[in-house]
Amino acid sequence: MFLRGKKLQEYKSKLVLSQRQRELLIGSLLGDGSMRIPGHNRNANFIVAHGEDQKEYVWWKYSLLKEWVLTPPKRSIRRYHKDKTKSTISWRFLTLSHPHLTEMYQVFYRDNRKIIPNDIEKLLISPFSLAVWIMDDGSRNREALFLNTQNFSFREQERLCECLKKNFNLDATINVHSVYNGKQFYRIRINTESTRKLCCLVQEYLLPSMYYKLPFPRND
Repeated sequence: MFLRGKKLQEYKSKLVLSQRQRELLIGSLLGDGSMRIPGHNRNANFIVAHGEDQKEYVWWKYSLLKEWVLTPPKRSIRRYHKDKTKSTISWRFLTLSHPHLTEMYQVFYRDNRKIIPNDIEKLLISPFSLAVWIMDDGSRNREALFLNTQNFSFREQERLCECLKKNFNLDATINVHSVYNGKQFYRIRINTESTRKLCCLVQEYLLPSMYYKLPFPRND
């Protein structure tokens, strides 16, 4: 899609986030998704980027946000600055900048840093959002599921645990993960019993390529 000037503004004025798109954004902003206000723009856009092995997942997100995106996902190769023989491959796309996305940005960002809002329990209410979060940032460890929330503060992770209990009746704890540059990092662990509940909640929404993130097989 190629639009510019007045036609682009007219197109953007007709865009409205659907409930499913909002749920996708919420789940992804808890995970790998990011937002920014680019350049001199007044409004935010949403950015999706995942590795080569998650190409299908990127295109799935694109299919749900297609009318918000002018350019389909592209393959990107980034070489390490210290060793040019090493590189990482990713697939990414970004949406248009838009006032509706700015509203989301203002909820999930403070001083250009992604946060967990105080009222997250009013936002993370859909099993679909939960499924997206898991596909973004979940990892299995035996019969438990971990959510890689290391970039959020300890209190923010407590807030997420409280939300998981209140909205989904899932028991989660905050576990020590690693120390980097003298700073302690944590992540969320959902216990075995609650992981079983979680699998039932989200498995219908997960892509087949993401089933490996769930400790328990589907009962088809």
